[in-house]
Amino acid sequence: MKDMVVHIGMSKTGTTTLQRAVFEKHSQVCYLGKIYKSPHARGCGSADIYDFLSPLLWPANHPLDVASAKKFFNETLLSEAGADRQIVGSWEGLSQQGIEAFKTSVERLQATCGSCRIMITVRNPIKRLPSMYLQHLRGNQAQLENTFISFEEWLNSQTQRLGGLDQVFGYRDYIEIAINQFGKDNVGVFVYEQFQADANQYLQEVSGFLGIDPAETIALADGQRLHSRLSSSQLARIEELNSSLLGRLRWWLASGQKRKELVGFSDPNQSHSSDSTGAAAQVELAPEVIERIENAARSGNRWLVEHLGLELEAYGYPL
Repeated sequence: MKDMVVHIGMSKTGTTTLQRAVFEKHSQVCYLGKIYKSPHARGCGSADIYDFLSPLLWPANHPLDVASAKKFFNETLLSEAGADRQIVGSWEGLSQQGIEAFKTSVERLQATCGSCRIMITVRNPIKRLPSMYLQHLRGNQAQLENTFISFEEWLNSQTQRLGGLDQVFGYRDYIEIAINQFGKDNVGVFVYEQFQADANQYLQEVSGFLGIDPAETIALADGQRLHSRLSSSQLARIEELNSSLLGRLRWWLASGQKRKELVGFSDPNQSHSSDSTGAAAQVELAPEVIERIENAARSGNRWLVEHLGLELEAYGYPL
């Protein structure tokens, strides 16, 4: 019997490329979401799929009717997938929903589906955190409506919100919970830096875990990098606006659309930039900030090396 694979991201680890280029289009994937521009909640493939997944993946306010969930999975999803397609759902936010919520999710997934597999891609937090910060500035969730904050301010706010620095980039606890629930063989952990170094090998390994044709995966993902990045000139504009009282006043008085224009976005949805050909923005981390991140990351990285044999040292992960 087919199972379900839940890809829990994380953000800034190539998740969007897999979602849009591979999962949505691969002939051997029965994709539940997150689907780009889906009209349904959470980007699900249908309202029925959202109703099925809500108590499983976003359990806080959704009680689970196990019998109904089992019935939908066995009679609807398995039938739709057939013998030749793998059921896949992918939401990067699942890797930061909080440990207790994730525990509830994996318990409910097992109760409903019997067998389930979890897939996650990790990334060196020294690189991932600045990328997350730049995504924040770029406004993927309309955050350009908010005032500018520095990387350190952003990191401190995230640390406070999530209950610890390790939780901002935390992956070890999620992986361990998934392994304890489903078994080591049912948890696929991939390294983003391998995707950067050898995309074809990475995609072959992902395809092997999913049980889908790697040649089709590679062809679909070829050359695809589907998150446009904040440019260095755009970042400079944002910093310039924040550097003076006049600039901040200009920002506060501007409409949402005007703010986007001020930093170089050429359309209301921010899918294009007026200076998109410029160099990608970079965040220079102070030595004390790097040390703080390294200290928070070491124990989790060592656990991944010891328990899963991941070659993190080769990619500069703090160990």
